[in-house]
Amino acid sequence: MKTIKLLITSFLLLLALDTFAAPSARRCMVLPVRDSVGGALGYEVFAKIEGYLKSSRWCYYQYNSEIINILSNYKKNLDAALENPKVLKLVSEKTNAGSLIKVKIESLPKGVAVNMQIFGANGRDIYFNEKIELNSDDPGLIAQTANNWLDQYEKQIPYDARVLGVLGQQFSIDLGKDAGIFTDYEVKVVRPMRRRKHPLLQEVVDWETKTIATGRIIHVGESLSQVKVLRYEDKSLIQAEDWVLISKNTKESEKRDLKYDPVEGNDRTSSFGRLGEFGLALKIGTGSNNNSSISNGTKSINGVDFAIAFDSELWLTRNYWVGLELEKGFGKYSKDAGNLVSDSNSMDSSRFRLLAGYKYLPMGFFYGPQVDVFFGYGSYTHGFDNQVADGFTEINFSGILVGARASMPLVRGIRIYFQFDFMLDPGYEEDVSIFGSAKDTSNFHVAAGAEYKYGPNINLYGGIDYLSDKAEFASDGTKVTVKNTALKGGVKFAF
Repeated sequence: MKTIKLLITSFLLLLALDTFAAPSARRCMVLPVRDSVGGALGYEVFAKIEGYLKSSRWCYYQYNSEIINILSNYKKNLDAALENPKVLKLVSEKTNAGSLIKVKIESLPKGVAVNMQIFGANGRDIYFNEKIELNSDDPGLIAQTANNWLDQYEKQIPYDARVLGVLGQQFSIDLGKDAGIFTDYEVKVVRPMRRRKHPLLQEVVDWETKTIATGRIIHVGESLSQVKVLRYEDKSLIQAEDWVLISKNTKESEKRDLKYDPVEGNDRTSSFGRLGEFGLALKIGTGSNNNSSISNGTKSINGVDFAIAFDSELWLTRNYWVGLELEKGFGKYSKDAGNLVSDSNSMDSSRFRLLAGYKYLPMGFFYGPQVDVFFGYGSYTHGFDNQVADGFTEINFSGILVGARASMPLVRGIRIYFQFDFMLDPGYEEDVSIFGSAKDTSNFHVAAGAEYKYGPNINLYGGIDYLSDKAEFASDGTKVTVKNTALKGGVKFAF
């Protein structure tokens, strides 16, 4: 029986030699590591990265001895050669590597700048691109940074294996015991239909796929396995180069999406490169409006607010982004202090913020710790009913704002965030003139909370949001203060 299986496996592999076009992204090689100090750092960093890849299970490492003859023709200008898609494509063809790893090190006055790019087999598609500045030129630290990036890259490869050849209701895949898989593992076969690239970075950010079939592994070799088809999910038949996603067994695959496991964090699409994200949230909280003067004392109302919020962020590059925030709310207020003509008031609020920012990545990973600084334009409208005798009307604070926010992973799947921003000398307007022009105004906004990664493209989040607007008038020292504290919860979608 083992002999029959071996013959079938050999036949499928021979069949694949004629049909298999592009090498798998899980076959990788490191291009010569370039530095600005004549190779003093590059060689040692290369050796450490190569050692990591040789011992890894996700990458079938392709030794670079095959490319010596190719690159020997470019000794005088090797950097330019490694930028040439035709040269990279030729290297891929000669080595059968689908992930070409290029690392470049540039010396700085203090430390180095490290850039890693991973190209596809055609030499043009960029599957990964990260850059970081380190305060040290230690080769071990540089190599470890590169290896951390490779761990991140492995998670965003959109498949575990690929179909090599098909024979009836069985097919072979390019994965075996050396990758840690065994018989009876269930697989899902999908077909890539279209790839999406970031419009500015030109990096491959996403793939459209369709499900073809499910199957079960029936024989495992060292680097090749056989799978039996359990059922077809589409009219199409399995073909060479279809993608294979692997689960451990039928029961487990019924419990979870094969492309994402929130417990194990096996998110093949959770990587930078998507165009951005948008979110919808509900808010509930308390607010207050009070005005005080020497002549009239303090008059104050407070109540409960409800609001619907929309937040969006578009990533222009890995570090630069623009954002839009909209909010519409309402509330019912009642007397809190002072002698009021009317003991109740209603409020119709709105918020508008248009932002642009820079995202600093301390660890070099887009989904690691993040620190953002931003500026933009903001407008807050507190639409109270006109009650002139009590000093209440619709008021608006607007102007240029600046701020910062930070977020970091806490445990797997959960990250926390904190944000603070304020307006620079905001403008003040009243719907009905009561106090006139403001002598001095201020605004600040604080938010904090946590996000939970519910799915590859879905984050659930919740937190607290605090807003304070103040205006002071020259006539008799009158002050108007509007505050709001709310709990906010919603969902974000990556696109």
